[in-house]
Amino acid sequence: MPGSDTLRLTLSLTLGQVLLQGLPDNQWSPLVHRDTSVSDTLSKRGRNTPTLKKYETVFCPCNKVEEALLSLLIGQVLLYKEGCVSVHQEDELGYKQANKQAHTLLNMLVSLLAKYSQYRPLSDVIEKFLKYSHDDEHICKEFGLSLISSEQFVRGAAVLQKCHNRKVDVSIALVLAQTYVRHLQRHADAIKICEECLPLAEAPHVRSRVYLYRGVAEAALCRSSRLREDQNLYNKRSIESFQKSYSLDHNCSQTWYHLALRLASVGEIKKAFRFAHKVEASPGVVNMVDVSHLLALVLSAQNKLEEGLNMVTLTLINYPDNLNLLITKVMLERQVHGGHSALVTCKEVLLPLLERLSTSTSKEMLDQTYLPYSDQWTSGKFQLTQWSDRVSTHTTASFTGSTIGTLPAESLCESIDSAIGCDQSNWGYQAEVWYTIADVFLSEEMISDAQKCVDEIKQLFPLSHLVSYMNARIRENEGNQKEAEQQYINAVTLTPLHVPSLVALGRLQIELNKPILAEHYLVEATHLKPAEYEAWHYLGVLHQRQGCHKKAADCFLTALRFESSAPVRPYSVLKWKL
Repeated sequence: MPGSDTLRLTLSLTLGQVLLQGLPDNQWSPLVHRDTSVSDTLSKRGRNTPTLKKYETVFCPCNKVEEALLSLLIGQVLLYKEGCVSVHQEDELGYKQANKQAHTLLNMLVSLLAKYSQYRPLSDVIEKFLKYSHDDEHICKEFGLSLISSEQFVRGAAVLQKCHNRKVDVSIALVLAQTYVRHLQRHADAIKICEECLPLAEAPHVRSRVYLYRGVAEAALCRSSRLREDQNLYNKRSIESFQKSYSLDHNCSQTWYHLALRLASVGEIKKAFRFAHKVEASPGVVNMVDVSHLLALVLSAQNKLEEGLNMVTLTLINYPDNLNLLITKVMLERQVHGGHSALVTCKEVLLPLLERLSTSTSKEMLDQTYLPYSDQWTSGKFQLTQWSDRVSTHTTASFTGSTIGTLPAESLCESIDSAIGCDQSNWGYQAEVWYTIADVFLSEEMISDAQKCVDEIKQLFPLSHLVSYMNARIRENEGNQKEAEQQYINAVTLTPLHVPSLVALGRLQIELNKPILAEHYLVEATHLKPAEYEAWHYLGVLHQRQGCHKKAADCFLTALRFESSAPVRPYSVLKWKL
C-alpha cells in the first residue's frame, strides 16, 4: 500500500474512534458551514456570492454517527484498494499489520451498524472482508448472524451450519435451531442440532433453552405428521422436552407458555390452564396477547365460554387491532350471545382490515345493500432507513433508528395456512375474515350473504380448497346434495389433508347411503386429526346404521371425550414463538 493510502487509512480509523468513543454529541459540528457574513460583505461590494455547488454531489453527514460511518467506509475502501489483506501476500509483516487494521475496522463497523439495526449493509461489509480472510471463524459467525438479522435466512443458516460443523458452539447452535424452526421449517435438522449441543451445555438455563427449542421442533413435527403413531411419538417427546426445560429453569415464562400450549393440544386442560395462568401472572412477559388468547381457548375447552369471552374482551382493550383475537371473539359470541351479536363483532374485525388493505372490492361489503342489519353497519410492511447519496436528512440517512411495522404473522389458522399456501400475508388475513363471516352467516341461514363472502375469498385465492368447501356447505344448505358432494370432492382433491372437508364428505356419504366411501373419509379424518370429535361421531352413526352397536358405542364415547375438551378454535391459531 502506498504511504499516502496508509496515512489516510490510519486517519480514517482514528477519526472514527474519536467520533464514536471520545466526542460528546453536543460538541460535534457539521463539516460544511456557509459563512453568511462573508457572503453579505461580498454582495454589498457587488461581487458574486459564494455558492456551494461543488458540494452538491458530496454526502454531507448531519450528525457524528454518520460522519464516523463515512470515515470508516472510506477506510474500508482504502484497505481493500490493493487487496492489502490478501492471504497471498509475500510480505508477512505487512500482511499481519494490514490484517490487524482490518479487524479493527471491521469491529468498529459491526458495533456501529448493529447498534442501529443496519444489518443489510453490515452483511455486505463482512462479506467483503471474508473474501480476504475466509478462514476466520469469528468473522464467519458474525457474517451468518448478520445475514439472519437481515432476513436472509437461507444464506445465514448455511453459513452458521458450516461454523457448527467445524466446532459446536452452543450459542450459535441455538440461533441456528431457532432459524430452522421459525423460518425454514427444517424441524428435523433443528432437533439434530439441539441433541449435538446438549452435552456441551453446562449451565442449567442454557440446557433449559436447548430442551425448549427441541420441544418446539418436535411439536412442529407432530403437527405435520400424518400417521397417528408419529403424532403420538412426537407429542410424547415434545412434552418430555418441555418438562425437562421446566425442571432446569422454573422462571422461564416461555417454557411455561409452550408447555401449556402442548398440554392443551393433547387434552390436558387443567394442567394447561395452570401453566398458562402462571405465565399471565409472571412479570415481563413479552407475548401477553398470546398468553391471554391461550387462556381464553382453554376456558372455552372447559365450557366456560363467558369467562373466555370476558378474557378476550379485556385483552382487546390493549390490542384492539389483533385480528386473530377478534376472530376468536366472534366464535365465542356466536356461542354465548348468538349469531346477531357475532355479526356486530364481524364489523369490528372487518373495518381495521379494510383500512389496512384499502381494497375497493372489499369495501363494497360495507354497503347497506350488501350486508344485512344495515342500521348496525357503517361504512408491515417494513420501512427501512434509506441511504442518501447527497446531503443526508434525519428522515433518510441519519441513524435515528428505522421504523419497522409489525407484519401480521400470528393470526392465520391452520386451515387458512394450508388453503392459501402463502407466507401469512395480509391476503391471508382477509381470507380468514371472510371465511369467519361466511361461517356466521351460514349458522344464521343467511345463504346469499354467505355466498358473497365466499366470492370475496375466491377473488383472493381462486384455487383455494376453502372456496370449494364453503360452496359445498352452501349447496348443502340449499338442498343440492349432488352438487355439494362434487364440491367436497374438489376440496379434498385440492388439499387431501383438509380434515373438515373429509368429515363433511363422510357425513354426506352417509346421507347418500354410501357406507364404504363414508367410512373411508371418516377414518382418514381421524388418522389426520385424532381429536376431531365430529369424525368420531359420524363414524358412530355409520356403525349404528350397520348394526355394529359396540363399535358405535366406542365411537360415541370417543366423540364425547374429545368434544368435552374442544376449544372454539384450534390451538394451532397460536404461534410457537421462540
